[in-house]
Amino acid sequence: MARIGPPSVAELLQGFQQRTSRKYEIDLANGVLKANDQDDHDRAMEALDRLGRLRGAMPGQAKQKAASPATQSVGLTLEKAIQNYSEIEAPGLKADTWDGRQRALKTFVESFGARTPVASITRPMAAEWAGELVRKGVAKRTAVNYVSNVAQLFAFLVQQGHLTENVVKGVMVMKKREKAQRRAEGHQWEAFDTDQLKRIYSPENLALMTKVHPCWAALLGLYSGARVGEIAQIYLRDIVQEQGIWCIRLTVESDGQSVKTEGSKRLVPLHPDILDLGFIDYVEKLRSEGAERLFPDVNLEGKAGKGSVISKSFTYHLKRSEVSVIPRRQNGRVGFHSLRKSVIQSLQGTQVSDEQRRAFVGHEQSDDVHTTSYMRPWTAELSSLWAGLKWAEWLRIAELRELLC
Repeated sequence: MARIGPPSVAELLQGFQQRTSRKYEIDLANGVLKANDQDDHDRAMEALDRLGRLRGAMPGQAKQKAASPATQSVGLTLEKAIQNYSEIEAPGLKADTWDGRQRALKTFVESFGARTPVASITRPMAAEWAGELVRKGVAKRTAVNYVSNVAQLFAFLVQQGHLTENVVKGVMVMKKREKAQRRAEGHQWEAFDTDQLKRIYSPENLALMTKVHPCWAALLGLYSGARVGEIAQIYLRDIVQEQGIWCIRLTVESDGQSVKTEGSKRLVPLHPDILDLGFIDYVEKLRSEGAERLFPDVNLEGKAGKGSVISKSFTYHLKRSEVSVIPRRQNGRVGFHSLRKSVIQSLQGTQVSDEQRRAFVGHEQSDDVHTTSYMRPWTAELSSLWAGLKWAEWLRIAELRELLC
């Protein structure tokens, strides 16, 4: 009598062994495994062998047998999933972001195997991979970063319909207590103190920089607290007058520009000290030469990020024997980003509101309805913050102007 209904799993397996079987699909907890031909089936067998060994290494799983070949099949492999992701998503990522993601994906592939079906990877297995990284000596903070990067691949696969859940997301996180402990141990950017700033910005030491653009970038960082990438990508058309005040628009309206968050788009009033240093004269000189950008020699497509050249130049300046600025703590860091922290801490000691301070440096505001629905963007009125930046008490402006102009 002819068989009614779908073939049994045993019949499917026998059919593939005899090369007479047809396509089949098997539903799993977090996706579907598909086999369309003998090559798919062969990859499934290889993947099951790897997955069986991985499960055997997991706590509480040592006595469990690997899943029977008759209960699983091959679908989209990890190798193919990464290829799809790299073709569709990678072109929109920053070069250094994609480099970091590739490093994380490499460790994931080394653990699971390139031919492993993504739908066969479970959350406990992903957690075991992350835990094994730490057991092998990888810092937990780095392992958490790897998890976050691999989770982006699985989010893409969910979006594409290959999976029904992201089994990697959140399998390892840094707890608030752990973050606080790292800060207590000094793992953070350090602000500059006044003596350090005097050495950094003395005319004698600033003259050691071979080009003028890193000097202006360092001064803009000191008076704006802007991120180095934001400063590097400024176009001359972004330097405008609003309400009679010279300002810089930090935006994404020109090629090569990007911002960290929506709150990073902002109008930054230029401190009078910057004008006294001859900044507008410098801008007009660039315009007369036909330049479009404030720092035309800085590559915005650099692999290490938009402001990497400026950042490296500033770090080299700090290490000069004449400047000699080093972290106060063993785990501390100093660099261009220290200017951002110095500005924020200087403004912190004034009557400036938290909302104004956040707007000035481009930090996200609170997400309550008052802020998100009722407040308008800040304008040149942020010039009221200038009183909190008292660098002119020690900055030798007249001598620096001669150096810069």
